Amino acid sequence: LLGFLFLCLGFPAEEGMMAAVFFGYCVMLIWDVVLLYRYFPQSEEKPFAFLAWVDEFLPLAFTGLFVNLGLFSHLVIMWMGPLQVHVQGLFYGAPYHDVSALMAFLSILITTINFVVSMEVNFYPKYRNYYSLFNDGGTIKDIMQAGTEMLDVLNRELKYTALKQLLTTALAISMGESLLKYLPLGFNDLMSGNICIIFICKIICVGYGIYAVANTMLLLLLYFTDYRGALAASVIFAVGTSVFTVISLFCPQVYYGFGFLAGCVLFYFIVMIRLERYTRRLPYYILSIQPVVAEDKSGVFTRIGCFMDEKLERRTSVDRN
Repeated sequence: LLGFLFLCLGFPAEEGMMAAVFFGYCVMLIWDVVLLYRYFPQSEEKPFAFLAWVDEFLPLAFTGLFVNLGLFSHLVIMWMGPLQVHVQGLFYGAPYHDVSALMAFLSILITTINFVVSMEVNFYPKYRNYYSLFNDGGTIKDIMQAGTEMLDVLNRELKYTALKQLLTTALAISMGESLLKYLPLGFNDLMSGNICIIFICKIICVGYGIYAVANTMLLLLLYFTDYRGALAASVIFAVGTSVFTVISLFCPQVYYGFGFLAGCVLFYFIVMIRLERYTRRLPYYILSIQPVVAEDKSGVFTRIGCFMDEKLERRTSVDRN
């Protein structure tokens, strides 16, 4: 609404849209903070004590970081390539690659929705039952049967997820060209005379489709608390897409989308192999790989939290005096 209003008032398109996005995120941030304060009551805990949990689950933070680097690094690299367009100041873009990536990214929403609606709804009860048997003293026979049922549901839901994404990607590839021609995104003149852009769109769609299935398997690794495996796969994904995209810049423009596609294919196979090997030896990882004695995982974030709490206590005591 703000973007439309700014355009109607005669603001420049770039500044108006950036301002609208800025205000939109501000509203979301403020409202999230309000909801958090409403939901969580006042506590006697120190305000920065939560930083200790960053040390406790540090691989999760880095996994999210590297997945996002792998997902978006190819866009930033393309901004420095031949498709570069200087918008204003330090703002650069590669519209013909960026819009293709946007359309491809929208095509994986089906997998995101499917993971929540289908995968978690059907898989999670089996997952919970399997782990509860370990915690509540289930028999070996019950545990083995529950594990078989859980993995059967897991394999079935993964197949359904991959099939749905395959059909969606095929639909996006077949209809994407016509859709881009009719949308007011600046593709009309370019696409009529340059088949490379059409080919890049299709290749990026395939890459995002493979990424969607691989990311689903990565989330399943996190379900099974394989934090190290998930972190290693995300690092390979980030490095792979970045390196392959840089290499593609030295090739003809028709190969620009292959850098991201190659990184996604590598990501897919790494996660698939890791998930298969981990689930094959799941009882071992549950029973034998855990530390016998509780480990103290306090680190730099814990020290930062203690430092901030001490500073806050001193300031509060000074204000009171």
